[in-house]
Amino acid sequence: MDCCLITTRARRWLENGRSPRILHLFAGVCNLVDAGGEVLSLVSPAVGPGPFSLVVEGVFPAAWQAADPVRIDRANGRLVVGPLCLDTGTAAVWEARPDWSRLRSFACPLPGPLPPALETPLRGLLHGLRAADEGQIRAGAAALAGRGSGLTPAGDDVLLGVLFGLWVWQPRREWLEAIGQTAVPRTTTLSAAFLRAAAAGEATRPWHDLVGGAAGAIDRILAVGHTSGAAAWAGFAHTVRLFRAG
Repeated sequence: MDCCLITTRARRWLENGRSPRILHLFAGVCNLVDAGGEVLSLVSPAVGPGPFSLVVEGVFPAAWQAADPVRIDRANGRLVVGPLCLDTGTAAVWEARPDWSRLRSFACPLPGPLPPALETPLRGLLHGLRAADEGQIRAGAAALAGRGSGLTPAGDDVLLGVLFGLWVWQPRREWLEAIGQTAVPRTTTLSAAFLRAAAAGEATRPWHDLVGGAAGAIDRILAVGHTSGAAAWAGFAHTVRLFRAG
């Protein structure tokens, strides 16, 4: 099978990954992980690209199993996952980081309310950003990281939105690294991968749609997961409004 899109992060995974295995299997998604905890997502075109995605043309095997072997054939530019052999050399590179500065004139709608368990540490993190206090920024990130259940806990989703908001207004390396480095060791493998990518400004297709001004982009973000999109939007909107007000 051929691949149509690949990100730079996914390309690095194919070049450097060791001891790969299947991490998760979902409809239209197969997440792989290597020995270093880095993730590569094989996704269908319907799911669309993300920061560490390889978009695969065709239908995923119905008989995939979590224990299926994974092999990177670097000599021939192939990735073998169970019964599936992918020609990775045919994929075009998809730039995962949009031009966030285009959202500086964006009238960001107010988010819905967050549970107090998320709202309180978010306020602390925002206060740290307003005061340029790295200690308080790290404390806020630590209080949110891994908070909640699921593969991407709600607290991580909030941090994802905060990181994107910083990319719009204040992409200061020390702040991005402070949040990312604090949160990554405290959460799941998949959520850590999204947070590392977000600290580098890399996002999934719905956020690219937002930057590009596509109709319905906010609704598509809010529709992600059960609460993931709404939590990420809350972190983003509060961060954007913080710096616009300043």
